[in-house]
Amino acid sequence: MLLHENIPRRPSLEERLRALEPAAGPPAFGPDIDAAHETILDPARSHEERCAAFLAWAARHQPCLFGRMASRGLRGIGLAVCWLDDVDIAAGDEHLRARIQAARRAWKAQALDGGPSGFLVMLNSRRLAECPPSDALVEICRHVADLYFVEFAPVEADILYTEAVPLRTDRVRLYKAGANLFYSSAHGTWNHDRRIPGGLLISINSAGHWANKMVAKGEAASLPDAVDQVMDLALRSIGNGGTGLDGAASCTWHNRGLAPLRPRRAPVGALPRTVPEDHSQDFYSAVYHTDVLVPTEVTRDAERAPEIWPNLEFGYITDAPLGPEHEDFGQVYGFPVPEEAIYLNPWPPLRPKPRVLPGPVSRVA
Repeated sequence: MLLHENIPRRPSLEERLRALEPAAGPPAFGPDIDAAHETILDPARSHEERCAAFLAWAARHQPCLFGRMASRGLRGIGLAVCWLDDVDIAAGDEHLRARIQAARRAWKAQALDGGPSGFLVMLNSRRLAECPPSDALVEICRHVADLYFVEFAPVEADILYTEAVPLRTDRVRLYKAGANLFYSSAHGTWNHDRRIPGGLLISINSAGHWANKMVAKGEAASLPDAVDQVMDLALRSIGNGGTGLDGAASCTWHNRGLAPLRPRRAPVGALPRTVPEDHSQDFYSAVYHTDVLVPTEVTRDAERAPEIWPNLEFGYITDAPLGPEHEDFGQVYGFPVPEEAIYLNPWPPLRPKPRVLPGPVSRVA
């Protein structure tokens, strides 16, 4: 008997989708997503038309200002897209994995010479769009993450996974990038900030890659100036998620009344009303850990109130040098590597560690 005969066979993504209970009727995801679905879920439309409709939605409705600006082609952030659909899903996991990994390498080759700081992998499928929050959706998210993070598969829920994005300036460096999953049925749930039209999406972005690219291209006077611009987008993104469960203004919000742990950065421009004058630039709060790739509770249960994370950090947004032992090493200063290592992802998954805040926390009304 061969050794591999004892290894349980895992269902393919196509098989997982076939096993889903059919929706009782077309679900509503809000007027913005419902309108976008007229194009994005129309199989008669080309990939280019569907992708353009998605980017038009993201440019207006994505809570993260980094993603919103990248979708509009603003400020040199840049965005590469790998667009897959039901035809690709039906072709099997090996096909999906090969397509995703080829697009991942192509993006990194572009990023090396100042190309996109962000990357999207869209699995455009009505079945994915209509899959409700459930244990099945958690497993589907993990399954799709395995197809991307082949170096860490099998992906676990409630863990932080990061990507590495290369940039050549005085030498080649890798910059740490965040990874998140978005899906249509997040609409109206505790994970409302992760709603998107069209199916299921992996989003990768590197603020450090963008900051250093701005300096290299003369679009920022210095690295501290570029980091100020990154902080400005981060502050504007918190509390910008629209109306979620129970009418909450967003699934994230600014902490107030905390003594600063580092000098405050002056905003680049006037801040919106979602950012109070006494906001913390060290910590923010959320109803999920926003850096976790597959947050179990908010992905499987649309209504159960999850544990609040009151201590999520802005600390990675810094121009201070950090050593290899620091969890934010590589965020802004990068990790020097030889050019043949541009496809390396050197940062292992991390389990989030709750911290105790240095003072009271209050939510913005």
